[in-house]
Amino acid sequence: MLMMRNILMSLLAVMAISPAVATEVIEKRMAEVVPTVSPDSIQPTAMAGIFEVRYGTDIFYVSEDGRFLLQGSLIDLESRQNLTEKAKRSVRAEIFAEIPDAELTVYTPEGRIRHTLNVFTDPQCPFCRQMHDDMEKYLEAGIQVRYFMYPVLGRQSPEIMRDVWCADSRTDAMDRAKAGLAVASRDCPTPAEEHLTLGREMGITGTPASVTSDGQLISGFRPVVEMLMMLESQ
Repeated sequence: MLMMRNILMSLLAVMAISPAVATEVIEKRMAEVVPTVSPDSIQPTAMAGIFEVRYGTDIFYVSEDGRFLLQGSLIDLESRQNLTEKAKRSVRAEIFAEIPDAELTVYTPEGRIRHTLNVFTDPQCPFCRQMHDDMEKYLEAGIQVRYFMYPVLGRQSPEIMRDVWCADSRTDAMDRAKAGLAVASRDCPTPAEEHLTLGREMGITGTPASVTSDGQLISGFRPVVEMLMMLESQ
């Protein structure tokens, strides 16, 4: 009996793959499948034998032996928590925390900043203008609004965004653009391509699209009261 137990224990030890070995196996397998890009991270999940493999904000699940790949949401049925969305929010939060205000058009409240919204916006987007109309309410509530360039709705949008970013006062120029007024033509280097690439990586297809400081993605226009409630519930 003791010998049989020892044999079973040895078999289990062989069958169990350590996280370090599994990571190496998965990394090698993914290099065969996606040879041009390396994963940003490979780590165990709460599900035994399944690892999370992340490329930017894209998340996949791979078996520890590197044979099976799943794409979709991993849900913890006990906590009713979407573990995939939780991981994506963490990644988004890290990305936006590293982007300096100097690269953006930023509206900052006079008092304490209670929340921050990172907003992908287009100067000719009607719902973006509607959101901008509530700027004073956001500032009064202690919410900082950081605008990213996302000129995707009209042929003139890229030029208007360039003029806003190159203006002496970006906020004044943005106010004019959002009101449908002309902005003085200026030319300078802008982060337009970087912002567009970031938005596409986030899966943003329309404006406005907002990302909170903790990484929650909020698509489309929301009344300011609803947005404030969402921020306060974080």
